[in-house]
Amino acid sequence: MSEQRSATATTIGVTGRYLVDSRSNIFASDSPSARDGDTVALEPSELLLSALGVCALGSVEKAAAELKLSVRHAKAVVDSVRDPEDRTRFERVHIDVAVYGVTQAEAQQLIDHFTSGCVIYNTVRRGGPISASVQAHA
Repeated sequence: MSEQRSATATTIGVTGRYLVDSRSNIFASDSPSARDGDTVALEPSELLLSALGVCALGSVEKAAAELKLSVRHAKAVVDSVRDPEDRTRFERVHIDVAVYGVTQAEAQQLIDHFTSGCVIYNTVRRGGPISASVQAHA
């Protein structure tokens, strides 16, 4: 059976600030375009980057346990550069993972597990299918 996830974003009466609810987890997110760059809460691009980092570390820990590798610590730094010619896309997204307690070959095994199995990474990498719809309620 396919796994389905959803999140709901709702206006709260403050332009550019939204309440997000997913699996009863609630947080605020700001839209830099609606707030003229004056954001306080996490922005959508930061949520995407943090999702990639969490996915990378979760995958590394899972694979390490399966391979019986002793990872002492791991850190993922994810950054992006917006395309200066087309502001609707990233020019690049890079994930730098540091894994402590393993050899370089073992670290490569762990990151290969991530890049082959993370749905977020692979959707971004492929420029995956996405759609939008709208319904008006008068």
